[in-house]
Amino acid sequence: MQPYFLNFHVKGEIAHTLLLSEPEPKLLVDISATTATDADAPGFRYPKRVCFTVSDQALIARFRDTVSPGDVIEATGTFDQSGYVPQHRGHVDTTFELVDFVRREALDKLEHEGRVFLPDTNARPS
Repeated sequence: MQPYFLNFHVKGEIAHTLLLSEPEPKLLVDISATTATDADAPGFRYPKRVCFTVSDQALIARFRDTVSPGDVIEATGTFDQSGYVPQHRGHVDTTFELVDFVRREALDKLEHEGRVFLPDTNARPS
């Protein structure tokens, strides 16, 4: 039988976080696979980013206690497309649930199950 899965493994800089209390507590985490630009405005500092959701309260507390925007993390999780979730003035249909993370140094390479992933060649040098 073929095993199926919907998991992700990502390494990037934390671009922004937003703690929401309603309708249920969750932390939204924007992660960028490229390093920050020199722009001052948050939306331009990390022009390419993906939003991840953290729902587990213990993981939210650990995240907020150990990392902050600009830090590099390696994270794993699942994603799901299960209807439309309100987001600002629109809706999103795919959510990425972050289930674990590790703080990393910016120069670490990303490895997963013996495979080494190369960094984005368009990334700005540090």
